[in-house]
Amino acid sequence: MKTNKILLMLSLGLAIGFASCEKEGSLTPNPKYVEDGTGGGTIDTTITDTTNGGGGGTDTTTSGSGQPPAGFMASTAAGKRVALLEDFTGVRCGFCPAGHDIAVNIKNSMGSKFIVMAVHGGSYAQPSPGWMDFTTPYAAALISQAKVKGYPAGQVNRMPAVLLGGAAQDTTPSDSGMAMGRGGWDGAARAASNLSAPVNIGAKATLVGNDLTVKVDLYYTSTVNATTSINVALLQSGISSKQSGGNPENGYIQNHVLRDFITGQWGQTVTASTEKDHFVRETFNYTIPSDYNGSGPDGGGPVVTADMKVVVFVTRGQKDVLNAIEIPIQ
Repeated sequence: MKTNKILLMLSLGLAIGFASCEKEGSLTPNPKYVEDGTGGGTIDTTITDTTNGGGGGTDTTTSGSGQPPAGFMASTAAGKRVALLEDFTGVRCGFCPAGHDIAVNIKNSMGSKFIVMAVHGGSYAQPSPGWMDFTTPYAAALISQAKVKGYPAGQVNRMPAVLLGGAAQDTTPSDSGMAMGRGGWDGAARAASNLSAPVNIGAKATLVGNDLTVKVDLYYTSTVNATTSINVALLQSGISSKQSGGNPENGYIQNHVLRDFITGQWGQTVTASTEKDHFVRETFNYTIPSDYNGSGPDGGGPVVTADMKVVVFVTRGQKDVLNAIEIPIQ
């Protein structure tokens, strides 16, 4: 009997071995996967998209409680936040490329739990002959709120640095400064990603011509007793420019460059209920311009939609990023 068992086991092993060596058949494509703000995801079952084109602003709004509608993109399970680094930088900042490298290393380590947004602003980014202009109308207010005192600087989830284990560049009048030097970004990002997320985000961005449509789903896994805002940012990577301290200095590649906030400086206020188990659906329309800050050598460089991504994040007022997600444009 023992001999028979051994022979049976050997036969099964050989069968498995031969099966593993067979040529793979054709693969069945998976449904479109849309990453949500918890690092997980849901299946996007949306069949069609519509665009109204032109301008910006909200196209449709739906909200409610309980079971979300079909095709809802945000997870309904409680999870952790995604860390959002707003890297304050400039083309004439000699130490800024070192900050860019640190951000890349964090991204390589944390993956989808970490998002970088390069905000060009301050004295090192101001328009100047011979230098490209990546500035936006939003940087000054962000820099002021974060209390930036030197470059490169970064804020993580728009939270006071001290709450994330970092050292703020400015601690007056209290420990409310959000900007910290590049040495504190990694620890702060990991601390932020360990915080509970009271809201999950699902999103989809589609482009027809130059008309961009961004659909956003929010699901509140716990009650937020404060005004929350949806922020939709448009980023572009792969832009070649001159950069102080860059390697190379001429032909340095700028990545994650903030091009525009589709929802304005501080986002669009959520007017629906933000109580636990409530959901919100919004659609935003935006026309991508032919250039940012001009098309000449001192402008913002060529607009290449294939190199663009959309970042959606939810804030408590103007601060405290409750969650974030980065998605490609389809």
